[in-house]
Amino acid sequence: MKLTGLRVVDLSQFMPGPFLAAHLAEHGAQVIKIEPLTGDPTRGAPGSDGAFFAAINRGKHSIALDLKHPEGRGIALKLMNEADVVIESSRPGVAARLGIDYETVSRTNPRLVYCAMTAFGQTGPLASLPAHDPVIQSLAGTLPRDSRGTPITSGPSLAALAGSLTALSAVLMALLRARETGRGDYIDVSLFDAALTAQPYLSGRLLNASGAQSHEESAGDSGLALLGAYETADSKWLCLGGRERAFATNLLTPLGRADLIDDAIGPAGEGQLRVRAFLTETFLTRTLDEWLTWFDGRHISVAPVLSLADALAHPHAHERRMIQTDPSGRAHVANPIHFRREPGSTPLSVPRLGEHTEVVLRGIGYSKERIAGLFSSGVVHGQFDQAEPIAQTTI
Repeated sequence: MKLTGLRVVDLSQFMPGPFLAAHLAEHGAQVIKIEPLTGDPTRGAPGSDGAFFAAINRGKHSIALDLKHPEGRGIALKLMNEADVVIESSRPGVAARLGIDYETVSRTNPRLVYCAMTAFGQTGPLASLPAHDPVIQSLAGTLPRDSRGTPITSGPSLAALAGSLTALSAVLMALLRARETGRGDYIDVSLFDAALTAQPYLSGRLLNASGAQSHEESAGDSGLALLGAYETADSKWLCLGGRERAFATNLLTPLGRADLIDDAIGPAGEGQLRVRAFLTETFLTRTLDEWLTWFDGRHISVAPVLSLADALAHPHAHERRMIQTDPSGRAHVANPIHFRREPGSTPLSVPRLGEHTEVVLRGIGYSKERIAGLFSSGVVHGQFDQAEPIAQTTI
């Protein structure tokens, strides 16, 4: 679905907001990223060589502003007054102190959809708590644990991803409403709230359970033998992923343990422990490749456990064009939304800090002389003396 003509101002930093804005850019929206004079912190993320920033900010225009300076604030407000969507991720109260909050901007731009993304939302006792993903997941009960119950803090950024996709849905819904009524809305997206929704089966069960729940009892499917990972003889791993009776029958019958089928599809407990012990011992008797050959054609939900590097190199990822390379040779994970009639694209240009400062300012009516003064006074930062401005109608 093409979003050509949609104007987005991205004030957010780190991952959740920029990831949301990147999805909009990949489907044709014009996204202007307002960065502090020092740049989005992900530009210098340790060990990423700029890849992290590139992955979530490609296809945007970068303008670097001092939002604490009256003229910097004025530029931001001018851009926001021409925008359809604003995304910001500062702590509650910061946008209001800077004078770029929804209440201020919506007075002159009533159709604006303003999405505020924070760790814990704009209200509640945790609203002002600074946090990145591990802390949010810790408080949302989604931080994974190993077999001994030890929390694991190095997994995927589940809260950020859930929050970004929640915000994407909310922004698109609000845009539809704004098209009908001419009125936008303020969206309060909490990554904590989004993470709470990520385990509906388990949360529904816990909310309606009687009595206290131990870690083991509240660990979801972690104790189920047919939803587990097993080591093979060559120290690799495979993972079973289906516990329906048909899968249990197709696995245990040829292994000579049809007597374990009822245990395998039953609840956590002694029966599951018996199945897990049998499978643990059995899978250690062959290599991963030998087991994958054995599984072929048996209609069992199973897969090798891949590293992220192996997953990125997998033929399936390349067949679906999920890996693309920009002109500089940097590889990117591509846009995952596949429309048939109006497919999106993966804009592969990555803006330098303030690369589009001048062209954005000229596009909203600033003269070359005034822009030169803003650069010399330190209100803005970036590339100067660009040839052509971004047309005012496209920002």
